[in-house]
Amino acid sequence: MQRNIKQLIDAMSLEEKVGQLFVLAFAGQDKDYASYLVRERHVGGFYLTDDNAATLEQASALASHLQHVASLRTCDAPLLLAVDQEGAWGILTKYLDLGPGNLALGKADDDTLTREVYQMFARQIGALGYNCILGPCADVNANPDNPIIGQRSFGERPEAVSRQVKAAVKGLHQGGVLACAKHFPGHGDTAEDSHQTLPVVDKPLEHLINEDLAPFQAAVDSGVDLVMTSHIRFPQLDAAKPATLSSAILTDLLKQQMGFNGIIITDSMNMWAMRRQYDPVEAVLMALEAGAHLIMLSEEHYENQTTDYKAIQQATLDGVVAAFKTGRLSESVLNSRLGDALTLRYQKLQKPPAAIGQEQDAALSLLAAQKAIRQLRAQTPLPPPHQPCYFIPLADPANQELLVNSRGIGPNDPRAASTELYSALQAKRPNQLIPVSFTQFQAFLHAPDGRFADKPIFAVWEDYPLPGEDFDPEQRQRLTQLITLYPDNLHLLLLGPDYPLRHFSDVQSCICTYSSRWVSAQALAEFLITHH
Repeated sequence: MQRNIKQLIDAMSLEEKVGQLFVLAFAGQDKDYASYLVRERHVGGFYLTDDNAATLEQASALASHLQHVASLRTCDAPLLLAVDQEGAWGILTKYLDLGPGNLALGKADDDTLTREVYQMFARQIGALGYNCILGPCADVNANPDNPIIGQRSFGERPEAVSRQVKAAVKGLHQGGVLACAKHFPGHGDTAEDSHQTLPVVDKPLEHLINEDLAPFQAAVDSGVDLVMTSHIRFPQLDAAKPATLSSAILTDLLKQQMGFNGIIITDSMNMWAMRRQYDPVEAVLMALEAGAHLIMLSEEHYENQTTDYKAIQQATLDGVVAAFKTGRLSESVLNSRLGDALTLRYQKLQKPPAAIGQEQDAALSLLAAQKAIRQLRAQTPLPPPHQPCYFIPLADPANQELLVNSRGIGPNDPRAASTELYSALQAKRPNQLIPVSFTQFQAFLHAPDGRFADKPIFAVWEDYPLPGEDFDPEQRQRLTQLITLYPDNLHLLLLGPDYPLRHFSDVQSCICTYSSRWVSAQALAEFLITHH
């Protein structure tokens, strides 16, 4: 294999070599442009979303078409077709089972359950012809105010996160797809979102090793195929460069000290953490020099609404080719990175797709959601099923349009958790819920009174891990006003993490799902009926 790959590389043009190191995205269902990128620009793979294929049939057809075009090239290695199918983020949510997400799986703390859920992800994704899941997130939620990780992490305890990461990698491999641990060396202790800016994690080296790096070491020890870099500065590891561009972090730490011999892929190089700090071509060269194998430009959401993203892609490819021609980096570096990447693709992407879907998948997702639910405070007993209750979502429903991102990243599920919870409760306790519209709730907030004093209140807090934006930060203020008047008959239902609860010592009754997925809303409805 290695001799054949070396001979192949020796016969490839510089343009072919450079293209093979790029994993690109394209807007909409522009199959002609995607085909051009494979045929003429020699790209090595794609980051695919609902924007590119909105149904199972479209996804299968797209994957088949792209692989066929790739098979006609001199370098006929299968394309890397990667997706963010990680539970809290996902694709094709109308058709596939995503379970409750990593934070809920971490709370359930059942290694077998996590392995089975990730095997389900792999089987369903692999059946479409996609072959790489950009997960699991190996980030430790050290900062509860982290705006971008949250439910994408397995939790706050490094040793527990490590166990879940190991189980997830095993499940993905058993399901027949590549696994990618992210975001190295950890995005969990940031108070900023690298989609928007360049975060800095300045903490003692000992803490980094014992906390942030532990799950990544577990992933490496489990044979994870890829590790994705983070666009974050770690002054204790590199005083100047973010992880994506740091040889001290990617080569000295990840490869040499931690023993990772797989493929390093960058997080999207057109996130603002990169774009606002570095020239696109220079950033690519620095990443390759630091030890990265694959360069990903995955989120055109940040560019194609205001610029010609195709021109930016072309200019980046051309600029990198020119840089190698002028000796900015030696071709030996290019050949080394390409040899590793092609070895992975030839060896591990030849498997036939699995059969899609199994009847037990929905049951598995529900079981995972049920095992995660926790009653965190119980000073006030839950109302019995026959007792009428007010149902008050704390979030502005106008924000629900954020759930389906225009470039297919993020939750991607139009079924808002609060809406699903209301529907599920209505089905289980007909005519016992009194819905309070947001307009009615706003009127109350403007002139608080005793209108909700006569019945128990279900106050519903929901949160979602959105790329580059917050769901609804005003929920905290709304709940503060509500709990001030009704501390004795309010039941807080957290459809998401339990982190908001630390701000509300007066809440006497609280149940948390650790997930904003619809399946967790269903599980919560069952819990409320059976645990009064």
